[in-house]
Amino acid sequence: MSEDNNESIVLIEEPNYVVEISKVLSLTEKAVSNILKLTSEGATVPFIARYRKEATSNLDEDVIRSVLDSLNFMEKLFSAKRVALNSINEQGKLTDDLTKSIKACKLLKEVEDIYEPYKRKKKTKADIAIEKGFAPIADEIMTQNDIVIDSDLLVSYTEDEIISGACDIVSQVIVDDVNYKKYVRHYFSSYGVIESDFVKQDKIDALVDKVKGQVHKFEIYDGFIGDVNKLKEYQVLALNRGEDLGLLKVKLSADDDCFEGLCNLIIEKAENVEPLKSCVKSAYKKIFTSIEKEIRKELTENAHLKAIDSFSTNLYKLLMTKPQYGKNILAIDPAFRTGCKICVLDKLGVPSGFDKVYLHHEGEMVSKIKSIISSKSIDVVVIGNGTASNETFDLLSSACEGMSFVIVNESGASVYSASDVAKKEFPNLDLTDRGTISIGRRFIDPLSELVKVPVESIGVGMYQHDIAQKLLKEKLEITISDVVNEVGIVVNTASPFVLKFISGLTAKSAQKIVDNAPYKSRKSLKKVLSAKAYEQAIGFLRVRDSNEELDNTSIHPEQYDVAKYIFENNIISYSDKLKEIYSGMDIHTFNFIVEAKKLIGQDLRKFDAALKIKKTITMDDVCDDDILDGVVRNIMQFGAFVDVGLKNDGLVHISELANKFVSDPNDIVSVGQAVRVKVLSIDKEKGKIQLSMKQVSE
Repeated sequence: MSEDNNESIVLIEEPNYVVEISKVLSLTEKAVSNILKLTSEGATVPFIARYRKEATSNLDEDVIRSVLDSLNFMEKLFSAKRVALNSINEQGKLTDDLTKSIKACKLLKEVEDIYEPYKRKKKTKADIAIEKGFAPIADEIMTQNDIVIDSDLLVSYTEDEIISGACDIVSQVIVDDVNYKKYVRHYFSSYGVIESDFVKQDKIDALVDKVKGQVHKFEIYDGFIGDVNKLKEYQVLALNRGEDLGLLKVKLSADDDCFEGLCNLIIEKAENVEPLKSCVKSAYKKIFTSIEKEIRKELTENAHLKAIDSFSTNLYKLLMTKPQYGKNILAIDPAFRTGCKICVLDKLGVPSGFDKVYLHHEGEMVSKIKSIISSKSIDVVVIGNGTASNETFDLLSSACEGMSFVIVNESGASVYSASDVAKKEFPNLDLTDRGTISIGRRFIDPLSELVKVPVESIGVGMYQHDIAQKLLKEKLEITISDVVNEVGIVVNTASPFVLKFISGLTAKSAQKIVDNAPYKSRKSLKKVLSAKAYEQAIGFLRVRDSNEELDNTSIHPEQYDVAKYIFENNIISYSDKLKEIYSGMDIHTFNFIVEAKKLIGQDLRKFDAALKIKKTITMDDVCDDDILDGVVRNIMQFGAFVDVGLKNDGLVHISELANKFVSDPNDIVSVGQAVRVKVLSIDKEKGKIQLSMKQVSE
């Protein structure tokens, strides 16, 4: 039962969310119920997935989040139904059929379709025509009867005004009929076509030079035609960007077949077709305009979700790169005019000196770099991949034989350097020095460094600035959280920037942990954390030098007694007897504890670090059919971008990744992976190169 403003009551039974979610996701009601109960009590998704396996039947983070997303959707749907029913009831227009229709809705869109006519604030032409008394004429048009106009109406209005007003009523009736809107929606979702063309040349000429310089990127979309149900997500994003830049005009193609189909649904008799067909045409234009906006919005939202999935996958692999501790680093942020900023980082990643060198003073630059390499016992030179990266590498690698060089992705370094995080971390350094430190530390420990960068600024995806920023930030932070909690963090050496992603912690509690470090055991963290925060976070924190060996594992303190019993008695298989020691024990938890002991002290990050580039090349050095070594720098839905030493990365289209059908490039390659590629084609004018992996293996 629901009540709005104490005026009207509409009976609508709130769903049993546990039952409904279990049906939709094919999960047990027990697992769903436990997830909802645990989250309502403040448990985090990582905590539930790892330490409440018996309550969820070992569901992982993704499934648990699906349960929570389903709950959110169902609550919104119920709320929308309640609002619609109450509002229509207050207007005195609620019928049994309307009530049944609204209650039966499975999607928010369906509720909105039904509710739309009842929430209009302004009078429509149809409303005005009804007030004038034209409704009987509208009925005659709709039923295709002969039109007979009351003589009283002709006193105040002309026949044309009466017919026109009656048509407005009929058109509005058609527009408001959810079945007709469903028909048009289904037609264009199934058979619709998106078209795009360049805008007229005079409009392009009027654009700023920066935009005009991008015309060549959208040539493929001049005269483009694509089926709505077959459009690739990256095509949708490209069309949207071209449209936003003012280069493309994009539209859903109106279809005469759809109009004729709508006529067939509405017009029942062969006689008196006009003016009903004219009314249908007018209604069709309105419905089409609405459906065009709806379909393009849906295409965009789906494209955003797919792009975010790609971001998340790439980010996960980047954050799971093995750290490179114990090396003295010379970090270089390359540039032409302003000079190359350099910074020395010791084996702990602490900056110990800054300087600047200039590419146009080659001798001086080489001399200074050589001196630093020698005096500071540099193990690796780390160069950012921005402007002048290749030129810096070419000069130094030829002059410093035997030295290891690594190119790292510097996306977001400048954003970080100007952030409050950077100012707090290095208050006495300028922007360029902070950015150079970030470049060096990305080689040492990508996870610890990249958590400081706004997630939307980490360049491992597609059209990141075109995607809904709030959703992108939310989803990528979930990815960071998953990685941080999967890896586990050594609490005595962790920064507050990484600690805040630990289950149960906030930026405030993370800073409190750092302020009170070091810790001799996990138990000592109870002094700085609330009981709930300690419960949720402690299993993901490590204290390496603790007298309690299990403090350096992912085993939760609440599991210590049963874990010690298992290890001391060399138990190799699960039995119900273990439940007497730990009530949360089941086969999944048993396996987790045994595996956690084997991994004590190990770092779970598994992907190779940024690979060394042996040499840089120009377009003149490359010919068709050449075989080149490279490194995967970015992965998109349509393929992978590979650094082969050229200024711009080359594209391996998804169709050229493997000798089999590939639906997701991530199934074949990973960011940072070494690959061998064959040159398919070269466009020197545009600086583009097309590559193949599958043809190398043929």
